This record gives sequence, C-alpha cells and structure tokens, in this order.
Amino acid sequence: MENFFLFDDGTYMERKGRNLSYDAGRKQAEILLRALLSFVENSEESKDCKADWQAGTELWVTHSTLEGLAELTKSYNNSLEPEAIRNALNCLISLKIIEDKRGQTNAKTRTNSKVWLFALKFPSINKKENLNWLFKQGGEWDKCREAQKNNSAKVPKTPKEKSQGIDWQEICGAMLEKHKCLTTNELLFADDEMKFELEEIHVPLALVERKKPQKYSEDISAEQGSQLYEPSYEEKQRFEHEAFLEKIIRDGVGKTQGHRIALIGEPGAGKTTQLQTIAFWILNNNLGLPVWISLADLQGKKVEDYLLQDWLKNALEVVRVKEEQENAFADLFKNNSVWLLLDAADEMSSPQPLTEISQQLTGWVKNARVVLTCRVNVWEANANALENFETYRLLNFEYPQQVQEFIGRWFHKKNADKGKRLWQELDKPERQRIQDLVKNPLRLALLCSTWQDSDKGLPETKAGLYQQFVEEVYKWKENRFPTTEQQQDELNAALGCLAKRAIDQETSRFRLRHKFVREELGDAKQQNSLFSLALKLGWLNEVGLAAESATKEKVYAFYHTTFEEYFAALAIKNWDEFLNHVPNNPALGVYRIFAPQWKEVILLWLGRENVGREEKEEFIQALVEFDDSCGFYQFRAYFLAAAGVDEWKDSCNADTIVAEIVKWSFGEFKVEQNKCVKFLTPIAEGARTALPQTNRIKAIAALVELIGNLQLDDSTRWQAASSLGEIDPGNPKAIDALVDLISNPQLVAYTPIRFS
Repeated sequence: MENFFLFDDGTYMERKGRNLSYDAGRKQAEILLRALLSFVENSEESKDCKADWQAGTELWVTHSTLEGLAELTKSYNNSLEPEAIRNALNCLISLKIIEDKRGQTNAKTRTNSKVWLFALKFPSINKKENLNWLFKQGGEWDKCREAQKNNSAKVPKTPKEKSQGIDWQEICGAMLEKHKCLTTNELLFADDEMKFELEEIHVPLALVERKKPQKYSEDISAEQGSQLYEPSYEEKQRFEHEAFLEKIIRDGVGKTQGHRIALIGEPGAGKTTQLQTIAFWILNNNLGLPVWISLADLQGKKVEDYLLQDWLKNALEVVRVKEEQENAFADLFKNNSVWLLLDAADEMSSPQPLTEISQQLTGWVKNARVVLTCRVNVWEANANALENFETYRLLNFEYPQQVQEFIGRWFHKKNADKGKRLWQELDKPERQRIQDLVKNPLRLALLCSTWQDSDKGLPETKAGLYQQFVEEVYKWKENRFPTTEQQQDELNAALGCLAKRAIDQETSRFRLRHKFVREELGDAKQQNSLFSLALKLGWLNEVGLAAESATKEKVYAFYHTTFEEYFAALAIKNWDEFLNHVPNNPALGVYRIFAPQWKEVILLWLGRENVGREEKEEFIQALVEFDDSCGFYQFRAYFLAAAGVDEWKDSCNADTIVAEIVKWSFGEFKVEQNKCVKFLTPIAEGARTALPQTNRIKAIAALVELIGNLQLDDSTRWQAASSLGEIDPGNPKAIDALVDLISNPQLVAYTPIRFS
C-alpha cells in the first residue's frame, strides 16, 4: 500500500498526512461488512464488486473498488464515501481482521489503489452472528485492538530510559497503574464488580483548539443548553481523539511542538479521563516517561519538591531517596524524556493556581513536556499566566452515537438488558432536555448509576431525577470541597433566587454577567462567599466575556441550563408566583404561565416531592378554570395543565383534561367556549401539540377509545390512529385502524401515517 506507511504500533497513516481513525473505522467497518454480507446473502451481482464464500466460512472479495464498495453501502441504507471505505479497510488490515490479498495474485495490484482483494475468516455464514462476533463489546474487533496495543508496548526501551540500575519505563508504568480506574468509581460504586478501568468504559471525545475567550451576545434555548460549553470554531481546528494523539502528542503539531499543552473543559467533561488516555498512550508507544501529579496533592509544596520527596520516593519504594537517584531522575527531565501530566489545576489550594504553576516550571523541571488539565472558569481567570501553552477544549459526547455507546459499555459487565431499557427510555422525544444534559460524560455516568441502582427505572418526575443529580454532585465534590447540609441548603436557595431573576430577564437568561451574579451570591474573591462556593462546586462556570461590555466583564452559566430551571423551581414558595389573575386589571397580576421560558420551571415545580398535593391540585384547577373573557389564553392555560398532569400524574383532573385535549385536537369545540371564532384553528393545532406532552397512558387510552368509535367519520378515526402511532409507535390498535381505513385514497392523502 504505497499511500500508507506502518508505525511500530501496527497502525497506518496516509503519507498525505491524514490519520487512520479507529474511532470512526469501527462504525465504518461495521457498515461495510454488513453491506458485503447482505450482498452475498442475497446472491446479488455487481460489475464493481465480486464477493462469495470460499473454504466454508471465509468471505473473499475478489474484485472491488472503493467507489464500488461505496455504492454497495448505499444499497443497504447506510452510505459511506470512498475515503471512509479506505479508512475502514485499512483499520481491518492493521488489526489483522482481514487479510490483504492484493500482493498474492499480482504484484502490480498491491500498489493499485483502484482494485482491492481481501478475505475475512468468519465463524459462520450467518450475517447477524458474524456481525455480533466482530463488533459486540469484547468481540473480535476489541480483542484485536487490545492485542495491537499490547504489542506496541513491547518496543525495546532506549538506553536513556535506564540509569542507576533503574528501569524508568517500568517505574512510570507501575506508578500509572492506579490511574487505570475511572475517577467516578469512588463516587458511584460500592460494588467492586461494577468499578471500571479506563479501557472498559472510555468513549473518545473530540477536542477543539482554543485561541481566545468567547464573547457572548446572544442567548440560547434551554433545550440546547450544552451549547454554552461548546465553542464555535472552524472545522480545521477540531481534532478527533486519535488524531489529537497522533498529531499533537506524537508529531508535535502546534505552536509549542507538543511541549506545553492545556486541556480545559467544564466540570465532568472528561479532562482527567483524557489525561489518563494520553498517559498510557505515551507509555505504550515509547514516546517518553509519563509522570502523573494530581495537583490537589501538592498541598502547598513546589512541583520540584513533590517530585523528589513524594513521587520518586513512592516510585522507588524506599525510605530515603539517594542523591544519585535524585540526580538520575533530574537528568531524565533535562534530556526531554519526561512528560509531566498535571491533573486538575482548579483543585489546587492556591488562589492563583496557574500563576503558581508557571513559577514552578523552572530549573531542571522546565525541560519536561507538560500536559495540564483545568476547568474553564479557572483557566479564563488566569489564562495569561500560562500564555505559552497551546489550549484545547474538550467537546461533549455526540448524541445519539456516543451516548448510546457509553451506555452499552457501562452495562456490558452486568445486566446489558437494563442498559438497553435505559437507552429506549432516554431516546424518547419527550426526553430532549435530558438528552442534551447527558452529553456531558459525568452527567451521563450519574444517569447510568441512577438507573442501575433503581428497580423502578428513572424517577417518576424530572424533578426527582435532577434532585438525585444534585445530591450526587455534592458527593462527587466531597473530597475536595466538603460542604455541610446547611451550606448546601443555603447555596441551593441562593442559586434558586439567582435563577428566578435570570429567567425573568428578556434576554441573557442563561448567560449571567459577573455583576448580576455578585448581587445574589456575593464577592467571588471572598473564599467563604456563596459565589466562590458555587464556582468550586461547578454549579456556575465561566463561559466567556460579555460582548457588549467594554470592561471585559465575565459571563457565567449554570452547570447546565436544566439545573438553572431546577434551582428556580426549588425557589418557588407557592403557585401564585406563576399565576395571580386580576381580571379587571391584568397589569397588577402575575402571568408567568404564559411565558415560554417558565414552562419547564412550572413542570419541575409540579414534580417536587416537597410540594403538597392540595397545592398542586389548586394550581391545576386554576389553570383549567382560567377565564380571560376571550378564550385564547384560556386554552393556553389548559394546554399547560395538560403538560402538568404528565409531571404530576395523581391529579384528579387528569382524565378530564386529557379527554378535552383529544377532542380539541380533532376540532370538537363547544360553541360557548369559542368566544373568538378566529382562534379555532390555532386552538386545534395547539391541542395537537399538547397531546404528546400530556399523560401518555391516559392519552393512549383516549385515542384507542376514539379509534374504536365506529360512529365517528373515517377522517377523524384516521387522524386519531395517526396520532396514536406518533405517541405509541407500533400500537396494534393504530395499525389495525389504518389498515382498515387505508383503502380510502382520500384519507391516505389527508394525513401522513406516523406510527413507524
């Protein structure tokens, strides 16, 4: 393969400079082989591809081009571009899963990139069995990838890695062993069987090079709250995980040539996990000696002193380190052999951690290559202290692919079926906010842990789920920033007041300027202030600078916009903060029920366990009975009540509310209700929008009853069946009704079928 060269670890890289990506390659290979197995199974013919079974279960592809294989994937609903096919094939070859046959038939074909010939030994000729054998968790792909990594670790050590009779490569490897486990293990698991090592759970994250703080002038919607932490940069500055390792870590592409690298991200973004993968990659690829320091462990010591007095002493397992050993260790730094991996600058006890680090990377330590992790808000506050670092920001998981992969890995050890049920629950359309919330690795881990420990699945209400998240976050920070229950209550209350004020703003509801936050939480520079505590715990994080501010005022955001809404819901004392109707003088009333930004807060309030049943029922009743003397706002209040009885399912009004919404969605109105006839169409549309948001079980029952009513006209029954299929895909009643009605061509044109 003249367009590629082979590295010592068995991976290929195109001579043009584009890296072979195993992250993308796995999915690409699965799509390609699924198409090839289907092609052979169906005994199809193609001028651009010839494939068949030989010697029992060995699949031979005897004549194909990248373009022909790309066309083949299109025939099976998952199209790949030729370059993606190339990446998949070379991944499979480098992992020794397929055997490249081009050189065996004709020497010229080995260098002819147009023609591909290869073979793959499967366990059977059954497509499903073969794909499962190869791509399941712990399957053949994973085994070959692990073997490849193990082989790369056996590269002979260079002379400078040994001195004073010490095998430094082995020493550094032993010191890294304790960093194989996830940092979430201590937080989430008492059961040792469920604790994860890095390789078992790691889903690679992309990174983007960061050049200057963002300036925010526009707000975002709550449903896309994670975008506050997603910087917008040109695609050329984005690095997939393996490309980052190859280009930045190994090849030294960047302004510091890989000598000074900072990885920044929000709390739980996976910074420590990323640093762990870098550490083991350096070790396994013989790129140098990784030396890990958790910066919180310095406890006021200088980096140089910690290395000699703590790290080296523990590494050599001696009571007292000899001067010759100290000198030999320092020489490794001077010879540029050491990678100094500094984790969590934000957890240092220093008020100016980055300045302190800058002052300590001197003397013999300065020759080490440094990779540092830090939370965004701390980095932005002190960025000039380490301005010679090249900065990369971790991106979130991509939904749905990476989120689904993480869930699969999490539950692979124990109860895989439970993991599948979690994914089915999470992927429902009504879970949009949670889907965005769990793009953050830690929050997804919290969700998996919550689901794993419960026999009832997710909490009945969103408020119940976020309450569990809040409790887990305080546990997560307990070791570094311990808090009493009183402190937590005070902080929660203050964050609630801040959130209420923010949501009431016409603009900038989710990006909060420094002065605005200070008015509620005090001075961030005072160590004991609630502002300082919120930053330490990660409830608030710096996300950039105010574009409209000439003084470069900082901008903050809640850990996720959903938490802003949840804390606001906690701060609501009674429901008249949502609605205080003054019919004769509305200017004196409170009508947050009609403000879209308050809808989620209202639903979270209804889901709170510490709000009484009577108070919730009074609020629902007030919504149902709301009268604006015209009708339009009356219906809007009713639609909110419909969404409310999904969050609070015990309302005695639930059956009546759902039944009315179903009727209205098909245009059935009582004349006396329609005081403004021009609103009929938007009311019907509003009811159809409200239907999927209301109590699902009751809505399904009402629609099934409607479908079964043979006295109704066929168009109404058709719409009811279509709506039921949308709320409950695959519902047999919906399918039977549509099959029964489908013979009427006018009805088929009337509305689309939406039950699949």
